Amino acid sequence: MRQSIKIKKIFLELIHLIKITLFENKCKLCENDLVFKEEKHICSDCSISIKKKPLNTCNQCGKSISRNLEICGECLVNPPIYIKHLSYSTYENRLRDLILRSKYRENEPLKAISIQYYIETFSKINTIKFDYVIPVPMDKGRDREYDHIFEITKILSKKLNIELEINNLVKTKQTEPQAGLTMAKRLKNLNGAFKLNNPEKIKSKTILLVDDVYTTGTTIKKCSAPLIKAGASVYAITLARSI
Repeated sequence: MRQSIKIKKIFLELIHLIKITLFENKCKLCENDLVFKEEKHICSDCSISIKKKPLNTCNQCGKSISRNLEICGECLVNPPIYIKHLSYSTYENRLRDLILRSKYRENEPLKAISIQYYIETFSKINTIKFDYVIPVPMDKGRDREYDHIFEITKILSKKLNIELEINNLVKTKQTEPQAGLTMAKRLKNLNGAFKLNNPEKIKSKTILLVDDVYTTGTTIKKCSAPLIKAGASVYAITLARSI
C-alpha cells in the first residue's frame, strides 16, 4: 500500500515537471518559472510580496497607522461618510502590477487571484448582512477593453451570495483620470459625476461598494454620497490602498 502511494506521488511529480517543461508555465507577473505544485498563475515570491500588509490600520478608512491608534487623524478630524473601508494590501510592488495588468486587458488567471483577495478582505466584515453589492461605475470614455470592476463584482456577488445591483449607481460625465491629480483637483474632477437612477430601491439598505484602488478615497466618497443621501449604509472594499 505504502509502495503504491509512493509510486503515485512520484508519478504526479513527474507529470508536473513534464507540464513545466512542455508548456513553459510562467508567473503572470514576473515571468519566472512556476516550479512548485502550489504555485498557480503567480510564483511564491510574487505571492509573498502581495500579501505584505500593514501591521495596523485605521478602523474607518484602512490607512496604515501606529499600533496604539484605532482611528487615523484624518478620520478623527474629517470622518468619511461611509462606515468602513478595507483593502487587501498596499498599492505597491506586485499587487500594483496585478491590478494594472488586470485593468487594461482581460486576464482570467489574474482575475481569479484578485477574486480570492477580495473574498479574504470581505471575511473581516462577513457578519454584516448586505443587501446589495455595487461596483464603482467605469468612465465610459476610457480606452479599456472591458469593465474589470463590473466583471469582478459580478463574480463576487455569486460567491458572497449578495445581490448585484447594476445600472442604478451610474457615472454621468467623463472625467480626467484621478492618478496624478491633487486632492483638491480630485474632488473637483468628480463633483456631480455619480448619481442614482432609482434612489428608492436602496433606501435603508446596506451596500457593499467595490473598487480596485483606494488612493485618497475621493472616488469611494463621491460614490457613497448619493447612496447615503438615499438612505443607505455603505461599506467599501478594494484590492489595494496607497501607503
